[in-house]
Amino acid sequence: MQLAGSMSWRISIDHWSEAHDIALWFRAAERIQVDVEGVVPGPLDVETLPDRRTDPSDAAELAEGWLDWWRSLVTAPTMTLPLDRENPPVVWSFSPPGFSGLHGFPALRQAVAGRWEQARRWGNARKSAGMAAGRHMREKVPTGQMVAEVENELGRKARPFSLEFVMLPVRDDEIRAVGSYRYLIPERVYDGPRWPGLLRSLLTPHV
Repeated sequence: MQLAGSMSWRISIDHWSEAHDIALWFRAAERIQVDVEGVVPGPLDVETLPDRRTDPSDAAELAEGWLDWWRSLVTAPTMTLPLDRENPPVVWSFSPPGFSGLHGFPALRQAVAGRWEQARRWGNARKSAGMAAGRHMREKVPTGQMVAEVENELGRKARPFSLEFVMLPVRDDEIRAVGSYRYLIPERVYDGPRWPGLLRSLLTPHV
């Protein structure tokens, strides 16, 4: 995770979030059909997929369960340290050993439990490739520089604000807002030529 900020503002950029990536991998691997709308992004950006293991007769439950899983992840409160063991982070409920967040969806829970390590291997390989390429070490547009430019245009210092950018490996060109401070951003958008202008448009209402 990259952090940029000052005394009054803070922006976190979350690359390779295991929780989000794994959920997207399962949607793709099990061919779970859900509408791409709201906070639900487009399909996983991969060339090949493993074979499906779930029964097509469970399609409705898989879709309902996956949507519940995804919406829980993207709307979860920001994790802060130290962690409260009595009120663990939401993402833990969708992880081993119990997968308690999926108890209402037995077919999906069985599929996730059975293929968790496969999904993690894919995610770790993706992260390793990105780390080797140095993608986490560079910002195409320095966030602090963009905040300073907006401040100059407005003729004042930025108001206090905190934003979160969660990068997703999806075939999508839309930035999706989750509440007023979190944005789901396709990696292809972040890496593309439109990002400087889009970043400015995201920052301006908050600055």
